[in-house]
Amino acid sequence: MTNYDVIEAYAEDFTKWAYRNSRGTAKITNNTIVITNVVETNNIVEDSNEPYSDLTIRVTGATENKYLIVRQGRGKPETHIKKDGVYTFKDNNLYFGFGVSVIGECNITITQLPTSILKDFSGNGNHAYLYGGKGKLNSGMGVYKFDFLSDLRINSAYLPYTERQDDKICSLAGHPAGWLFQFTSLSDIPAFKVEVKGIVNDRFIYRYYDENGNRGKEIIINKDGIYELPISYSVENNTGVGIVCNNICQDNVCFTQIPDYPDQLCYDGSMCAVVYEFPILTDYTIIADRTWFNIGDISCFIGKRNASGDNLGAFEFEFRANRTFSFGGSNVIIFADNNIVYQTKNSYNGTKIKPGSLDDTDVLIIGAAQRNVNNRTQDPYIGCHGNILLFNRSLTEYEISWVKNNMMCSKQQEHDIDL
Repeated sequence: MTNYDVIEAYAEDFTKWAYRNSRGTAKITNNTIVITNVVETNNIVEDSNEPYSDLTIRVTGATENKYLIVRQGRGKPETHIKKDGVYTFKDNNLYFGFGVSVIGECNITITQLPTSILKDFSGNGNHAYLYGGKGKLNSGMGVYKFDFLSDLRINSAYLPYTERQDDKICSLAGHPAGWLFQFTSLSDIPAFKVEVKGIVNDRFIYRYYDENGNRGKEIIINKDGIYELPISYSVENNTGVGIVCNNICQDNVCFTQIPDYPDQLCYDGSMCAVVYEFPILTDYTIIADRTWFNIGDISCFIGKRNASGDNLGAFEFEFRANRTFSFGGSNVIIFADNNIVYQTKNSYNGTKIKPGSLDDTDVLIIGAAQRNVNNRTQDPYIGCHGNILLFNRSLTEYEISWVKNNMMCSKQQEHDIDL
């Protein structure tokens, strides 16, 4: 998975489809169609322009007596959707679109699901759809300290000799002697790592300020490799923090940020991953490799609360600084410091918890407690996670220990516990 895969994206823009308002009334956004009135049962909204994408939609408001009709041209049969759920349509063609079976008022919502997906590798198909992913900084794969597109200042005369992306900047042959870039911030610049490629003849210098406000020892960059660039402290008379080209450059040299937590999916408080039509649980064990960056009064790592918020589901795992929920039962806990944590119906990381009596829901949300009816993230998570494993029963301590050692990590954990 790459940062590009994390960016919230959609196969189609519904606002560019043909809206046949003589056939009915619909409210249309780029990824949502809400049909509120039907004049005739033909398509009210349809795709009349190539290319015709594969599409996964979530339908709400459909019933046996008032159902959604999915039609398209070229001899393909109609599909009648008579219950809420997630539906995928492939190999679509001209006039693929939506109508309703009954004339009159209705309230059927067609929501296009993102193409950005967190895959379920269990083989059960419980893939999570990613919302709010930016693919940079701390919203994507790993945590990047800077966005090189917005956090750097470059001499306008040098722009023809510079190429950059959010995580990479390149000096091109012919770049004049002088700053390749300076950081725009006058505050402390955190330490960071870069991988340098392309140096044959050139020489660069990283200039920064030490904790005493003096110019730190110059970091010479004169060969390819990975460089750890130290923190630069804020000073009153800041004359620049960044990388300097020592002479007129002869090479094409690229500096690429190396993120922290490079193999983990990271959340900035506005991103979440949602599984729809998730199996209903009556018992469970959830084990996760996670790191919190900011445990707030309104935060949750993983939840199963429904969109309306009236059912907390099987669990809200690590909720609001000092609680966890199991089938609605609220339990005060201390969040575990170790990265790999677990919860069963009756235990949080080995500490007994008391479950309630609520039924489960059919959603699973990573990175929040809830994605509400207005599609807003409630109690967001700020942090990263690696593997997440969810079982439909309470594992024994020995089984949990075995899972940690054999399925969760790249380095050996503690010995399996055999009680």
